[in-house]
Amino acid sequence: MLRSVAFVAAICSLLLGAAPRAEPTYVNLNAVLWMQTSVEYRASALETYRSGKSALVRALKDTHWTAALEQTGDFSKLPPAVILDLDETVLDNSPFEARLAASGRDYSDKAWDAWVNERAAGLLPGAKDFLDFATAKHVTPIYITNRVCDPTKADDPTAQVLRKLGLPLDPAPEHLLCDDGNKGDKTERRRKCAAKLRILLLFGDQLGDFLPIPPASANLGGRDKLFAANEKMWGERWFQLSNPTYGSWEAAVGFTVPEKLTHLRQ
Repeated sequence: MLRSVAFVAAICSLLLGAAPRAEPTYVNLNAVLWMQTSVEYRASALETYRSGKSALVRALKDTHWTAALEQTGDFSKLPPAVILDLDETVLDNSPFEARLAASGRDYSDKAWDAWVNERAAGLLPGAKDFLDFATAKHVTPIYITNRVCDPTKADDPTAQVLRKLGLPLDPAPEHLLCDDGNKGDKTERRRKCAAKLRILLLFGDQLGDFLPIPPASANLGGRDKLFAANEKMWGERWFQLSNPTYGSWEAAVGFTVPEKLTHLRQ
């Protein structure tokens, strides 16, 4: 009886023009599971932030040291700071990615906004320890994020989750730089910081967290050249966190399975 009812309902849906529900693809399943369950991921994040602490000590001793390509002129007497991305660099949003993976749903701005409003993001291993270490040495942490947020508002979800996690933030408008309408490019925000602060280190999970990516360089070849041209910075002044779930690299390889398959090396 139940099968007959279900069959009739399915026929009615088709007649009414309702699209059948797509089967889950689980495209991101392995990536999300790796981030949430593997000791390898935790070890990678811890190693990155512990290496950052050592680099911070070296940077403080060298007044000519800067990690920002946008920093020019005499910056030797500027107060020291570090710049960090937020999502998948400081904040762990893997529960959001897990929901998408489990349901087979694609990313949407609406789903992301709902997640941000939950104020439920966690911390990457080593992030808080590094930030506490930096502030103890009077180094200002600056968060440059492409989240849509407003640190001047007391109820801003991003500012609230940072405070909830016990991260250094206040005064929030000076520490948290949100999306500025430049299509995710962080160059101008880094430049503004570099005008007032000596930028000792950069932390991020995307190439654009460290340097500008011109449209002509957004392909695989262009990204390779940018990486090679700045190779001396990685692990010295620039610190990359692992993120296999999403990123600007996706546009370079393509989003469809056939596009991705063409880049496999066999």
